[in-house]
Amino acid sequence: MKALAVMVQHNLVEFHASERNNNIAEYSMIPHNVYCLLRYPKYLYMIKRIFGNSEEMLLEILLNLGQASASNVIFQSAKRLKEANGDEALDPSALHQGFLKLAQENFIIRCPKLVESVKKTNVPTFEIEEKDLFTVTLLELAPIGKLLKENGTHLGEHSDSHIIWRVNHDRFDVEMRNVVLVNAAATRVDAVAGELYHLLLKLWHGNSHPDSPVTNTVAFNEIKEAVRRTEMVSPGLIEHFDQYLKVLYEDSSCLVSKVGDSGGGQFLLNYATIFENLACASLDSIVLERFGSKALRLFRLTRIQNYMEQDPMQNVAMIPAKEAKMFTYKLLEHNFLQIKELKKGTSNLAPVKSFILFHVDLPQVARTVLEASYKGLFNAMVRQVHEMTDNKRLLEKHARMETLLESLREEGLPEDELAYIADSMTPAEKSLVAKIHSMNDNLTLGQTQVDETILILETYLKFVVPK
Repeated sequence: MKALAVMVQHNLVEFHASERNNNIAEYSMIPHNVYCLLRYPKYLYMIKRIFGNSEEMLLEILLNLGQASASNVIFQSAKRLKEANGDEALDPSALHQGFLKLAQENFIIRCPKLVESVKKTNVPTFEIEEKDLFTVTLLELAPIGKLLKENGTHLGEHSDSHIIWRVNHDRFDVEMRNVVLVNAAATRVDAVAGELYHLLLKLWHGNSHPDSPVTNTVAFNEIKEAVRRTEMVSPGLIEHFDQYLKVLYEDSSCLVSKVGDSGGGQFLLNYATIFENLACASLDSIVLERFGSKALRLFRLTRIQNYMEQDPMQNVAMIPAKEAKMFTYKLLEHNFLQIKELKKGTSNLAPVKSFILFHVDLPQVARTVLEASYKGLFNAMVRQVHEMTDNKRLLEKHARMETLLESLREEGLPEDELAYIADSMTPAEKSLVAKIHSMNDNLTLGQTQVDETILILETYLKFVVPK
């Protein structure tokens, strides 16, 4: 029960009354929130980049607590910062402003409150009005400052004890997919185009719902005015604004869609189209790495033509028949291609003729690759833990030696004596440590890249596949 309570506290498990018996609670896992545990370091980096160190500390404390009141998060953050700064007095009002910023930008969200029901049941119900989701009530900061000066460890009862906050994973998902889109624009064109696209996303975020497959339109003059108002914008963007915008909306990747020509044009973002293009690019890359360039040619050709028979496929792809059949059935075996049988009968007595057509069911392929990505991510994590555990003593020895050398170097010890101490590890041990660190870096990089692929495919399925 304690483990279950911890998972509920950290928003990994939810419960509701059973349909058969209102007095029995049914618990279910929230898979997306469980997966987001891996993204916590990205969350912290994102908040630090957008806001600063204070907001990063507030988010870190809230992630550690799972759910907590605003006063408790501010108190714990101030206490941590006080310890880090060497008992220097800290004004909690600065952290309060940081908490307000996180709530205003929807990075944190209020948990539903307990509903007092006339009909007594063993399973509590929780509700909250939409207007209160991101509203921070007035806080009493004086007791927090007093407790910090007295080196208190617990806040105890306070004015907003009943108002509980948690991290809003959906808002972080939106921010992470925006990062993917900005990087795509920068890679497709250049860094200046990435800046313009970042400004466009801000404008669309202000006038559209984040879960809408297509954003509302933004006028040309509105975009130009936003570029002029923005500080620290590249001079090249101001000078060549028209050209960069034209490149973005004329690009085949559909990063920007233009609708209408009045007033310079109206521009919108079609999430369904752009994430379908990104998903196709990711799948093409996976097919290329696993099966080679000829298989990629067949896969891409079939996707573009919708349905193709075997002979026309190998003729158009200009691949020998034997190789074309081998790659086609490899792709079919791994679920990258699907087949559809069409029967054509002329009469009841004549034999029925069948046509076998190959096609790409993109959502199905995306689900297959998504499952493989989850497995690959898990394997990389297991391998990383295995390498670090098996070589734990060697890595600890190397870390102690590096710490000792650093401290002695600061004390001014001669280099020959430092070299003597460094020789306490054999060349073979040093080589093994370097190999482990290199493997660890590669596995970490691989996990990051797989997570980005997962984000693209999940977003594609969210916007394209009807629920």
